[in-house]
Amino acid sequence: MTLKKSASLALMALAVSFFIGCSSKENRDKYDQWYGSGSKAREEAALVKLQNDRKTAIEKAEAEAAAKPATPAATPAAAGDSAAAPAADAAPKRKPVPAEVSALLNKHTCFACHQAYDKVIGPAYSEVAKKKYTADQIVELVHNPKPEHWPGYPPMAPLAHVPKADIVVIANWINSL
Repeated sequence: MTLKKSASLALMALAVSFFIGCSSKENRDKYDQWYGSGSKAREEAALVKLQNDRKTAIEKAEAEAAAKPATPAATPAAAGDSAAAPAADAAPKRKPVPAEVSALLNKHTCFACHQAYDKVIGPAYSEVAKKKYTADQIVELVHNPKPEHWPGYPPMAPLAHVPKADIVVIANWINSL
C-alpha cells in the first residue's frame, strides 16, 4: 500500500515541478522565441540578411569588374574569338527574385533548402531550370519528390500541402531562369 501511495506522490511531485518550472513567463518567452512565432521572425531575419549579403557581394564583384581595365590579348585573335572572350569572363546574370515569388517561397519555407542561384541543402533553382521540367512536372515533383532525379542531394520531403496554383507560379519563375 505504501508503494502505491509513494509512487503516486512522486508522480504528482514530478508533475507539479514540471508545471512550475515551465510556466514562468521567462520560460514561455524562451520557448516562443525558439519554437513559436519568434522562430519565424528569426528565420525571416536570417533570410533577409542572407539576401542582402548576396546582393552586396554581387554589387562588389560588379564594381571590381567595372574598375578592372581591359587587358589586351598577348596574341592577335580571330574576330570571332575576341567577341567570345569577354562573355566567358563575365559572370552569369543573376535575376532578382520577384516579390510575388519571394513571398510564396517564404510562405512555404522553400528558402530553407533552396536558393535562386546557390546550392544550400537542395539544388539551386537555376539548376532545376536546366532540367527543363514543365510546370506540371514541378508540381508533381513537389508533391511526390523523386530523389533519383537529384543524386548527391538529401531527399526532399513531400509537400502535398502546398497548393498547385502557388507551385505553378514558382515553377514558371524557375523556368524563366
